Amino acid sequence: MIYNKKLDYILFVGFLLLMTCPALGQLTIKGRVVDKNTGHGIPRATIVLAPGNLGTSTDTSGNFAILANQNQTSIQFRAMGYTAVNLPITKDSLQQLNVELDYADNMLEMVTISKRSKSKKDDPALELIDLVIKHKKDNRLRSLNQVQFEEYEKVQFGLVDPRKAMEKRMGKLKFIFKNLDTASIKGKALLPMYMEENLSDVYSQTDPSKYKKLIKSHKKTEFDPRYINNANIQQYLNYQFRPVDIYDPSIFIINKLFLSPIADEAKLFYRFYIQDTIQTVDGTFVELAFEPKNKQDLLFSGTLQVTTDGRYAVRQAELTVGKEANLNWINDILISLHYDPNADGFMFLRKSDLLILFGGRKDDALFGRRVAFNSKWDFKSQIPAKVFEGAPTEMLASASQDTAILERQRPIPLNKIEQTVYSNTDSLNNMKSFKRLMAIGYLLAQGFHNAGPVEFGPLEYTYSFNEVEGNRIRFGGRTTGQLSEKVYMEGYLAYGVKDKQMKYYLRSAFSLNNKSVTTFPAHYLEGTVQHDVMEPGRGIGFKKGDSFFASFSGTKPEKFLFNDAYKLNHVWEFGNHISVSTGFTYFKRETAGTLVFSKTGIHAGETLPRIVTNDVEMQLRWAPNENFYYRNLTRTPIIDKYPVFTLQYNQGVKGFLGGEYNYSALRFAASKRLFLNQLGTADLTMGVGKIWGALPYPLLEIPNVQIEQDRHTVDYFMMNSMEFAADRYVKFAIDHRLQGFLLNKIPLIKKLKWRELWRLRMFYGDLSARNNPYISNEVVYFDKDDDGRIVTRTIDQTPYMEATVGVENVLRFFTVEYVKRLSYREYDNVRREKVRLTVHFNF
Repeated sequence: MIYNKKLDYILFVGFLLLMTCPALGQLTIKGRVVDKNTGHGIPRATIVLAPGNLGTSTDTSGNFAILANQNQTSIQFRAMGYTAVNLPITKDSLQQLNVELDYADNMLEMVTISKRSKSKKDDPALELIDLVIKHKKDNRLRSLNQVQFEEYEKVQFGLVDPRKAMEKRMGKLKFIFKNLDTASIKGKALLPMYMEENLSDVYSQTDPSKYKKLIKSHKKTEFDPRYINNANIQQYLNYQFRPVDIYDPSIFIINKLFLSPIADEAKLFYRFYIQDTIQTVDGTFVELAFEPKNKQDLLFSGTLQVTTDGRYAVRQAELTVGKEANLNWINDILISLHYDPNADGFMFLRKSDLLILFGGRKDDALFGRRVAFNSKWDFKSQIPAKVFEGAPTEMLASASQDTAILERQRPIPLNKIEQTVYSNTDSLNNMKSFKRLMAIGYLLAQGFHNAGPVEFGPLEYTYSFNEVEGNRIRFGGRTTGQLSEKVYMEGYLAYGVKDKQMKYYLRSAFSLNNKSVTTFPAHYLEGTVQHDVMEPGRGIGFKKGDSFFASFSGTKPEKFLFNDAYKLNHVWEFGNHISVSTGFTYFKRETAGTLVFSKTGIHAGETLPRIVTNDVEMQLRWAPNENFYYRNLTRTPIIDKYPVFTLQYNQGVKGFLGGEYNYSALRFAASKRLFLNQLGTADLTMGVGKIWGALPYPLLEIPNVQIEQDRHTVDYFMMNSMEFAADRYVKFAIDHRLQGFLLNKIPLIKKLKWRELWRLRMFYGDLSARNNPYISNEVVYFDKDDDGRIVTRTIDQTPYMEATVGVENVLRFFTVEYVKRLSYREYDNVRREKVRLTVHFNF
């Protein structure tokens, strides 16, 4: 027994000696790989020791560390687009290197030196990417009949390298700068200000195609709701930092479309190189590098690890966006995707990491990050049909309270800094200095001053001017959730110095489903009263075009209506994003300004002092998968790829409450945003309608009048106020933003990062004989201007059209457009062309 113990001891010591001998002979090599021209770190650069094939890669900042054996004599540094560098390994136990790589012209034709360039058919990199593209339908998740898994996601947003000068100026708020995260990104100090965590069960099936994400545990930072809508932050960040799927044709980030390196048309925009062959316990993989053919386009650089088992699936993807890409205030976009095989060899996404660094041209200021871990994959269990009921993404009612599940099942624990984010936010919300800072920021950004249960504004509507009222002073406000989530009120009082008239507006909405009046799906009853002066054709609304900036509009209307309106409306939204609204409106319109209603027929020479209508309305709206930005008890739809359809019917009731007209009106409108990959986005809007009955022309379709919060409105830049009227019409608009696709190809111009756009507007309508003042005896004449020229016209056989070409992102803020009227140019009182300069912010 003693002998055996001694033998065990000798063997154990001998084993330790054998294991430590190589370690004693190893050398540590650390350093950074940088761009020789800019000094910036090169992420994902490959480092290989020789002899042998041991290696590593740099992190997102270009830093690296590697162990070398005594028999290894050189180390090679290479990165896509750069000339490789070979350096000798010295015998120092610690070697510190700062490696500079210079640009190289990595053209495919350089692989073989001959009079005839190398055929793309003989290029193994292109052959491999062809196979990846060919098999991607079989490798994406939706190819499986059904699957379910658990997803943990963490979204963060905060400051990068906050300067000490900022800390000194923050006074009592400087405590938040004491603990900075220096571990998550090497070379960067991060200060998370917002963090959100979700633990979800995800279900997917192919036939029929269905998807469900059920959030079972949820935790996020909560700022003072008086100034910051926390749901808005969550909605905005989740919209901008969407999950990345390498198999999608384009990857949507920060409201931009970046072409995937394995999209069907990828070879038109990317260069590909086989970089290495990698042996792991999971098999053999080919490392395929890629880079943009044009660095200004919205494309990635990086590497893909591709399986060689006949599936040609992606095992790992590292994607970056270069600084030369046509982007604003974005210094880096880094994406890392890691896949693991199941028992059948199918590669499922285990981890995804999306990091964006925002800032100026040199310094990073803000960061946003989304990390997701997927686990507990189940490819066999049957998914009950009831799981897919309701919205595609839902949160359990207990998710925000039941955070213990999240605490137990995080795949990686929060670091020390992340653990303090939630408590820091609570401390900030209780500090007077932070509340004061938020109040000022809210006033400047939203135009409202919050006073708890109510807030006053908007600031830009406090003063304006027009031809009828002269200087207009307005005082308005609205209630907040602090007063009640189930009741909403907004209103204003206004006074015109010139006409010496007081105006007012009040709208009240009452929830009928015991929820907030804006939370989808909403169900509420609202009543509105308005006594104000406005342009003919404009409907009831809190914002009626009387802002300070609208006072400087190029077309200054002189013809107005003084309106008295009372409206009762019932809105009912359903979970499938279908909504039904019914309403009744009493509307009295009296002429104001230079507007005159002159009667036709036997009453010619007489004027019509007022127009009184009673209107019953029913509207059916379908907006599949619609999401919203919320602000207190109001909301704004997020324009996404899904269409919106609206069908509306109006019926005039004569004789009731003084109503003077019987009529019927049917209108249909649709809008959709097209995502065109490298060609940017195009917004399409169309509307058709017909009105039955003999009516004064202000009750007909007047195409250039915008209705508040109407996504289907078509703006006409060159059309005068009240220029056309019709009782049958079709209108269409397209706005195409190419995101620099053409200008990115022009030398010198491409360095300016300009982005082209074009627009087209069309209106075609007809006025029946019953409503034509030159034929009918039942209506009023079109009004004239001071020179006796007709102000309102009918459309003949030619539709009204106007076109725009322009450049966005001039000096990163401005849009310059040339607008030309293409038809009805022969009249003296119309503008034929103009140049527009507007401010437009976009990444």
